[in-house]
Amino acid sequence: MHKHCWLAPDQRGTVVLVHGTGEHYGRYEHVAAYLNERGWSVFTGDLPGWGRSAGRRGHIDDFKRYVEAVGVWMRDAQDAAEEEQPLYIMGHSLGGLVATRFVQSCDRPGEITGLILTSPCLELKLSVPAWKAQLAQWLDRVWPTLAMPNGISPDQVSRDPAVQAAYRSDPLNYAKVSVRWYQELQRAMRLAWKERERIAVPVLVMQAGDDTLVNADAVERFVAGIPSHTEFQRWEGLRHEVLNEPEKEQILERMAAWMDRSAKQM
Repeated sequence: MHKHCWLAPDQRGTVVLVHGTGEHYGRYEHVAAYLNERGWSVFTGDLPGWGRSAGRRGHIDDFKRYVEAVGVWMRDAQDAAEEEQPLYIMGHSLGGLVATRFVQSCDRPGEITGLILTSPCLELKLSVPAWKAQLAQWLDRVWPTLAMPNGISPDQVSRDPAVQAAYRSDPLNYAKVSVRWYQELQRAMRLAWKERERIAVPVLVMQAGDDTLVNADAVERFVAGIPSHTEFQRWEGLRHEVLNEPEKEQILERMAAWMDRSAKQM
């Protein structure tokens, strides 16, 4: 597994960052730079099968492998943190689902100061016809590694032409997913909804209002059912990758302010 950290010179706390479908942690360098300037070290990596990590591209046998990978980054962050320093876990899209499942399955949630999600993949925007869902279940048994396009186009991730061009030309991005990956995604989303009451840490969710990949209404409903303190903000007009939109500075400022408040309440 390929992992990485961006250390802050005067560290006040740590953030574990989880990337989304088909991408890699390098696309969050600007996020890490912003956090580093404010004293937050960032620990991350490429999930199995994505970016520079080992594994069949766009495939996962079991969603738990993603959660286990985050566990490795969490231990690295904890090892680097001084006593009583806050630790946040932050995930985008698929990474938001992975981060959610990590928190829900964590044996020691008290070690996590808060959960930050951007356009988390908790329900897909487009519903899949019943016949396609049945076909996917059959293929999952007979040909689970069959790869298909993930359906994500550069114009869906951001309105910024420069971001779209970089997304299109990035050799580490991968535009396919396997049948098993899709089935594991569906299972993980169902479990995330079923176990909402297991989220016992403060949560900040920043959801793209013009999201054609993730169902923004469903994300808002999901957040409303979390028993811990939550803050939800829908950014109207923004596309899926809110941290790569022209308004990204506002998103980062909102996130940093929430982290500061949460850290003071430890």
